[in-house]
Amino acid sequence: MAVDRLYQLLQNRIEGVVSTPDQFHPAQLTNFGNLYHWTPRFVVEPASARDVAAVVAFAREHGLTISVRGSAHSQSRLAISNGGILLSMTSMRRILPPDPSGRTVDVEGGVIWRDLVRALAPRHLVPPVLTNNLSVTVGGTLAIGGLGLTSFKYGTQGDNVQELDVVTGTGEKITCDRKRNSDLFWGSLAGLGQAGIITRARLDLRKAKPMTRTYYLLYDDLRGFLEDAKAAMESGVWDHLESWASPCPQGTKPVAGRRQVFARWFYPFHLTVEFDPENPPDDAKLLRGLKPFDRLYTDDLPTIDFLERMIPVFDLWKRGGTWGHVHAWVETVLPWERAADCIESVLPDLPPSVLVGGHVLLWPAKGTSSRSRFFMRPPGVDLMGFGVLPAIPPRFWEQARPMLDNLGRLTELMGGKRYLSGYIDWDEDRWREHFGDQWEPYCALKRKYDPDSLLNPGFVPFPAARPAGVPAAD
Repeated sequence: MAVDRLYQLLQNRIEGVVSTPDQFHPAQLTNFGNLYHWTPRFVVEPASARDVAAVVAFAREHGLTISVRGSAHSQSRLAISNGGILLSMTSMRRILPPDPSGRTVDVEGGVIWRDLVRALAPRHLVPPVLTNNLSVTVGGTLAIGGLGLTSFKYGTQGDNVQELDVVTGTGEKITCDRKRNSDLFWGSLAGLGQAGIITRARLDLRKAKPMTRTYYLLYDDLRGFLEDAKAAMESGVWDHLESWASPCPQGTKPVAGRRQVFARWFYPFHLTVEFDPENPPDDAKLLRGLKPFDRLYTDDLPTIDFLERMIPVFDLWKRGGTWGHVHAWVETVLPWERAADCIESVLPDLPPSVLVGGHVLLWPAKGTSSRSRFFMRPPGVDLMGFGVLPAIPPRFWEQARPMLDNLGRLTELMGGKRYLSGYIDWDEDRWREHFGDQWEPYCALKRKYDPDSLLNPGFVPFPAARPAGVPAAD
């Protein structure tokens, strides 16, 4: 059938907007990773859940696949489409008033977290977990997991959802929660969009105090930092914990047969409490027992400004041009007892140049804080997240790729579980290894709710037959 005729049939089915290739923006052909570039047949901006269901029905009738796109902050074969329908969910951004108790709020799947934070701020309400980048969508982060500075207390963003509306791969609109259709509920949270498309979420909320105080501590020893990070999690006094590894370049040394810049690594640790202005924190009491190399700074900010603290950093990356580089992020949740050995085996030979427009992220976590079925993490109470988040000029990608492939494999061999929004290029065996005893339930969920394999193809290589028109993994 001619494209223009198919376009007209689809446009007649929905209230939203259908675009054809001559109308596409270049950004719609890739995602934040800039690793893959695919061209869809149509881009659809739905106006409602009814539109989403109609698009799924249309795709089934005409043998098309559907890839779901939020803010496209993912980096692998997600949020892009190769000859199918790209469903751009940011057109569905309605935020309903919080319920009278202030405990929950209903939002559409395309809502941007920053918009939600600002809408809730006058009521001093906030979602329990927020990602560092607030310019991503609710549906997108729920489908991946969603981690933030409070995850050590509250788990993933998906752990703080009461109810979902999901359009499955059969076009059925289903409301689900922990009791009703619970397999679809937990399969949609950290399920990578393989069973359905989140069109509405009922999110938990908590009261936020109007001000924050952040203590900027610095460590020159990884194991000393880990000791204090564990103590900070267990103390129960901190509202937000943020940390990373920062290089101080020292010169060059031979690595893998050639000389490269090496660094001495330091470990900033930012510990934040919320407070009422009339009752400021007791600094000495809060910091008692911590042993940093240096205490650099103490900063008081309105809570809304603290939550948006990364916006100037992202703006700087955009102005500097690194936002458009290749982002092949390797993020892994490590078992606590292996974390120091793993990190110390990586950082000495990691060239600081890969971190221009990026950074090495560390996040202390509690394995008991999440109930999410498909958000895979190592066993144990204490966990440490380790993320190498580079920005690589495209011409150097093939040179850098083996290093990142080896890094990812090393963290997995050390018992880690990868965070799946980043650089993932796995065969079925690696996926099976990642999910472990949840692989078969995950595949069963796909067969039940997306039997034609329409949704988000090209990322997870399910053992079922590959749909026509979808290329094999590179």
